[in-house]
Amino acid sequence: MLDSDIEDMLRQYRIVKSEVDDYKKGDIYPSEKAPIIIKDQVNLLKSAKWGFPLQGKKRLVINARSESIMDKPMFKDAFYGARCIVPANLFYEWKDEGKRKKAKYEIYLKNKKFLSLGGIYKVISDDEGNKQLSFVIITTEANELMKDIHSRMTLIIDDETIDCWLDNKTPINTIEEIFKYNFKQDLIIERVDKDEPHKQLKLF
Repeated sequence: MLDSDIEDMLRQYRIVKSEVDDYKKGDIYPSEKAPIIIKDQVNLLKSAKWGFPLQGKKRLVINARSESIMDKPMFKDAFYGARCIVPANLFYEWKDEGKRKKAKYEIYLKNKKFLSLGGIYKVISDDEGNKQLSFVIITTEANELMKDIHSRMTLIIDDETIDCWLDNKTPINTIEEIFKYNFKQDLIIERVDKDEPHKQLKLF
């Protein structure tokens, strides 16, 4: 979920150039467009579609596991050369409570306005030759705070390592260390009112 103003993102991520004048605030679902930050000499704010197409399938691939991202053909080129930040204020996860009941939780960082989610991006061409910038979000094993909700969690990039993450010249062993930072994240996890209407989004 993202509802921050463009100006706040420009300041937070020291963005020199923005190609996003406006966006649909609130919950973002697969196939929808969202702001992402990439680096092309300087930090840029661009609009990209959430999800990589899966050949022969209608559904989209919306996440990539950190444990296999360097090996899978769909992801590895983008991982080495096209990493991005997906800004968010919080994300949701659903806990299975048994008997077909699931509880919705919202997760965000303590004392911080933004979650900087680690992702990768590439340009996708459709059957008509139209090109679309697309991204997926990286997931890791859940840390101790998240394990009670789900076994996986989105990769959260610390403010201090954003530049390293975006720079495709950063050594891969440094990037692999960033994957481990999730275990140190100080998350706030709050249950959402069960009477609040919502659409379930399965991230993992």
